[in-house]
Formats: sequence, C-alpha cells, structure tokens
Amino acid sequence: MVKLQPEQLLQIRRRHLGYRITLAYELLLVVLMPAAGHIPWLLSLLLIFLALELMVFISRFSMLQRTRPLIYGLGGLAMLLELIWHGSLVWDLHLARILAIPHLIVWVSFIWLSVIRKISSLVREPFVTLSVVLGAVSGYLSIGIAGGLSLTALWVLQPQAFVAAALPTPPAGMDPTLGMGPALMVASFSLLTTVGTEVLNSANLTAQLIANLITIAGQLYVAVLIGLILGRVNQRTV
Repeated sequence: MVKLQPEQLLQIRRRHLGYRITLAYELLLVVLMPAAGHIPWLLSLLLIFLALELMVFISRFSMLQRTRPLIYGLGGLAMLLELIWHGSLVWDLHLARILAIPHLIVWVSFIWLSVIRKISSLVREPFVTLSVVLGAVSGYLSIGIAGGLSLTALWVLQPQAFVAAALPTPPAGMDPTLGMGPALMVASFSLLTTVGTEVLNSANLTAQLIANLITIAGQLYVAVLIGLILGRVNQRTV
C-alpha cells in the first residue's frame, strides 16, 4: 500500500474537490440553457466561468506540470475571444463570421486539452473514489459543451445546415445567433448521448460530420477511460 505524505494527501483532496465542483458547474450550465435562451449574455458568461473553473480548480492542482502554461494560455485566450465574439454578434455580424473559426478552434482546443489532462490525471489517481468517478463524468459533459460550440459556429457560417422549423424562435429583440446558442448546446448533448436531434439538415454534409464527431467522441471517451483504468488495474495485479 502506497504511503502518502500529508502534502500529497492535501493535494489529492483539493484535486478531488475540483472534480466535484467541475461536475456541479457543468450540470448547472446544462440546467440553465432554457434561461440562456431568453438572456442574451448568460451563455457567454457561463462559458467564461467554466474556463476559470477549469483553470482554478482542476489545472491548478493537477499532477501534470508540463502542459499547465498551455492550458492557462488557451483558457485566457478563450475568455477574451468569448467577450469579443459576443460583442460582434450584437454589433457586427460580419466580424462574428470572421471570428467564428478562431473562436471555435481556441475553445475546442482548450476543452479537449482539459479533457485529455483530466483523463491523464484520473488514471494516475492513487485511489478510486466517488470524486474520481464524478471527475470522469465531468470530462464526458465537457465533450458535449465543445460540441455545442461547434454547432453554434456552424450556425453563424452555414444557417442552411439547420432545420429552421425545429429551432426555437428567439425572443423579440434578441439576435438570432445568441438565441440559438443554448438550443444548439442542448442538441449537442442529445448527439453525445446518441439520442439524436432534429435540428440538423440531413442533406448538409458539414452538419452530419459534426454530429458524427460529437457522437463518436463521446463513445471513444468512455471506451478509452475504461481501457486505461482497467489496464492500470491489470498492471497492479500482475
């Protein structure tokens, strides 16, 4: 049995607290999607706080040191682009289209790096506790959030990739893209859980590609995480 120093135990407790906080926050983000459909700035605010939460409660206490500067840099850039992106959707839609791809690349890169780091941390945990399991669940939800950002970028670039009749009507005075963001986030989680969604145009190849990537990524996450954990168990029993 591995004997841990008090400092190591404190680090583990802080890291496990981060796992629980991350899952609770991501669940809150999902629950608030209906409200975000009526409050233009709410989704952007939730995403900014998600980036802060991942940096403060997860990366800060992670066992992985080498990629920490990268995760901080991507997180800071993601928050900055989110502010600019939100402003451009309100004031300059042409600028929003220009920023759609950089905004998507930075956010998806940040979330995926966070997920990869989380998997690497989870398989190195000395104890498999409830907090570790909750940390694994939070990584799964992170994929759904990345998918929602991908669908939102596609809406800005190719509105014809969606079935307008299946999407909600934004409140009066709200920019259509701001109103669609929460609905597309929910659609992403439907794809992640293989339930499927009716908002995508089946004749649009880009929409179908993104939909397939979201579904495959969710299944691969579960398969890879289980494989790594079982592999670690087998190594300990040999």
